[in-house]
Amino acid sequence: MEMGIVLSRIRKDEKRLIAEAGIRGAKVTPINNTQEVFDVTTARYTGLDVVLERCVDHHRAVYMLTVFEHWGIPTVNRQSVVEIYGNRLLTSLSLKKHGVPMPEVRLAYTPDSALEAMEDLGYPVVLRPVEGPENQLVSLIQDQYAAETILEHKRILGTYHHSIFFIQKYIEMAGHDIRAYVVGEETVAAVSVLTHHWVGSITDGGQMVNEPVTEELSALAVSAVRAIGGGVAVVDMVRTKDAWHVHEIGPPSSLCEASDVTGINIPGKIMDYVIDTVERGGQIS
Repeated sequence: MEMGIVLSRIRKDEKRLIAEAGIRGAKVTPINNTQEVFDVTTARYTGLDVVLERCVDHHRAVYMLTVFEHWGIPTVNRQSVVEIYGNRLLTSLSLKKHGVPMPEVRLAYTPDSALEAMEDLGYPVVLRPVEGPENQLVSLIQDQYAAETILEHKRILGTYHHSIFFIQKYIEMAGHDIRAYVVGEETVAAVSVLTHHWVGSITDGGQMVNEPVTEELSALAVSAVRAIGGGVAVVDMVRTKDAWHVHEIGPPSSLCEASDVTGINIPGKIMDYVIDTVERGGQIS
């Protein structure tokens, strides 16, 4: 098995994935997107059986996967999947189409129409960029005064990320949200992220604890990943007293920390999925 791993730098998770591939007899070729130059008229890496995507930058990931798929090399995840989960609008449309529960969403293009959308949803709301890391440029807006202030800042800043308004109804959560790790058709592990902040972020000091994978949790997480095209992903969800809501899907991250907390070898599960699927001659979903 010849496997390429597209990456921006070799972090702890990438070291673990490479080690797990070696344990399973796969030869790994790291492909650094900060150094790679593609001549799109000439295929390279044609000896690879599969490419695993581990880029930090979403747009680099999409374009590199586009090239590899054009060359006929299977990729995990597929370009179309990565493009969807890197774009909150595409993710929301996919979830809605497949009946996966999620917060109400509005999309607006001017500060005035964004204010109308917030009033329509009812405060509090969460304002996010359509694209970008999960905790960048995110605001919890409690009332009209805060909305007008933030939208005025956006108007003055005026760049692309500040000119398209992706607005979600805020879902009150009980001090934590749940992060489910989906590999193919299985939720292999889940963690709760405990935090005193409204954003349940590991990078901002949130604490991981093991979350039992119930049938209900697993079914929701798998259905969410299936809605965007399948593969390997993390599903961020919250449960209120009334219902579940999926509010984000993204690339599998914090693999080593989550493995330590849950006792599940998540990088190993990912490698089993990738290698088994390729060796069976099946389609990478």
